[in-house]
Amino acid sequence: MGLLDDAVAVLDDRGVLKPLGELIRQVYRRAADRHEPELGDDAMSFGTTVWRNLTNLGKATFDGVDGVRGRVEDNSLEILCAGYVVRLYSMQGGIESIRWEGSEVRLGGAVENTRDGQLAFDDEGQFPEVFAGVAPPKRHIRIAHTGDITTGDATAYIGLPRDNRDGGSPWFEVTLWFGAAPTVGTPLPLVVAQDAVPGRRYDELPIPELAIEAVRPGGVAGRTAGRLA
Repeated sequence: MGLLDDAVAVLDDRGVLKPLGELIRQVYRRAADRHEPELGDDAMSFGTTVWRNLTNLGKATFDGVDGVRGRVEDNSLEILCAGYVVRLYSMQGGIESIRWEGSEVRLGGAVENTRDGQLAFDDEGQFPEVFAGVAPPKRHIRIAHTGDITTGDATAYIGLPRDNRDGGSPWFEVTLWFGAAPTVGTPLPLVVAQDAVPGRRYDELPIPELAIEAVRPGGVAGRTAGRLA
């Protein structure tokens, strides 16, 4: 068995892959059902809905599951289990066209997987060799997903990301998890925010913090209420 086969076997045995796969399919189906172009929906709103639903519902799915921790990192879902770090990313185009440079977290997993002898720590002073039997040698797992905006049919790949900034494949190993390899249909949008890193997508954009201010009696709310009375 290869390293990816080992990872899939462990994650499947720990109850990660089945509920996660079901969630991805459900989220795409619901997003397609709710998609109404005549009301202003477009590919960007579809992609944002998928991203936020997967993030929020994914974390809730694994709350309280023994040996599995779901959390939100870099505005996206991250699942920790048996030494593995699983993250989800939307796929633009073919599986070999994916890039990891969009954010430090996105690239960091590929870089760590690529380092020879790297286990779980960047600092040699932390004695990573002590943890050779605990942390998998390539612990970062990435799930690349996409779906049809009309039918909601989803496709997902699972693989070991590789730092390919100097060329070559972005994967050490990758395999089709479910669905059909995308060949037609509308791809999810490439969203570039002002002052953002080129190539950054909606699942990498920061969520704005809104200021909350109290309204004193007689303020705007009070004056409005008086005019309506």
